[in-house]
Amino acid sequence: MTRPTHRPLHVVLVVAAAVVLGLGAVGTLAFCSVFGCTVFSERFEPTGDEATKGRARAAEVALRAADAVTAGREVLASATVDGCDAGQHGWKRKDTYSHECFVVVSRTMVVVASGGSDAVGEGLTATDALVRAQGCAPSYGRDLDEVRAEYWRPDHANVQRFGAAGLPGARYECAPDPELEPGSVVVEVQPTSTRAPGDAAGAFGHFRLDQTFAGSWYDDDQAAAVTGSGVELAVVVTVRVGYYDTTF
Repeated sequence: MTRPTHRPLHVVLVVAAAVVLGLGAVGTLAFCSVFGCTVFSERFEPTGDEATKGRARAAEVALRAADAVTAGREVLASATVDGCDAGQHGWKRKDTYSHECFVVVSRTMVVVASGGSDAVGEGLTATDALVRAQGCAPSYGRDLDEVRAEYWRPDHANVQRFGAAGLPGARYECAPDPELEPGSVVVEVQPTSTRAPGDAAGAFGHFRLDQTFAGSWYDDDQAAAVTGSGVELAVVVTVRVGYYDTTF
């Protein structure tokens, strides 16, 4: 008769532990694929040496780009923000980064003080050309010249109510800065006017970062400077320069 073989206790325990760990890993991966998580991501050190060095360079790049676009124009309000966004990595959205940090420099400049509908349309086209002259191109969707063609008409409901402040904005992507990682340079241009709603979101558009280290977005007092200016077309020029990121 052949007797059953009994494995030593330590072998049984090792096998059981391996099975538990394997099931745990499968469960974790399944959870992350559905709900998203950052358990496997790079260590996020926004105040470390790499981020601190990048932040200073990004501030220079953003300021220079904002200066170039708004040179010679009256500026009604300005804002500067330094902060980071957290990425998502789930079934619905899969970002390429775990965290991404930016310096943001924004200025609201006068384009058309007065002059009627034709002047506003020409101002939109001229602003599109001005941003393109900095080596930037529309990253997706429409540019400001296309905004003019599609939306700047008297029968458009938002234009009837808010004038140029009822128009959508445009997003332009510029050459990345070679000294920065990721070094992305994005210019967003949002039309506004004296007829904008009286709060900051109405006058300057919505803005959000998950974590802010310095500065702040426009406030309602600055919005009052726009709504009280009488201008028919101003544009909110927002330069965003990426200086530090981590991956999943």
